[in-house]
Amino acid sequence: MLIHRRGAARRILGNKMLTKFDVALKKLPAGTGFDSFAHKTVEDLCWICLHELDMHAEAENFAPMALRRQYLAFCKRYGFYAREADEAFQGGLTVRKSDCYDY
Repeated sequence: MLIHRRGAARRILGNKMLTKFDVALKKLPAGTGFDSFAHKTVEDLCWICLHELDMHAEAENFAPMALRRQYLAFCKRYGFYAREADEAFQGGLTVRKSDCYDY
């Protein structure tokens, strides 16, 4: 159930009010480097996904295709860094696991 309070959409789950950030955090792909002290906004969460895509595209860290698709979908869903994430995704299509440093 969605309610609107002071211009911010919130979702009621039991007795707990979830903000858009809380909902986005629950949808963040597993294994993503989230830091509760540094990441406070949905834009920060999208930046994490962009960073993971970029690390794969530069062959620094391998990420499976399914995970890369989740990162891209997350950025597109919330609208932050969508173009940059798509470019990093396309750039990483030719990168194989053996090309990456962490292999």
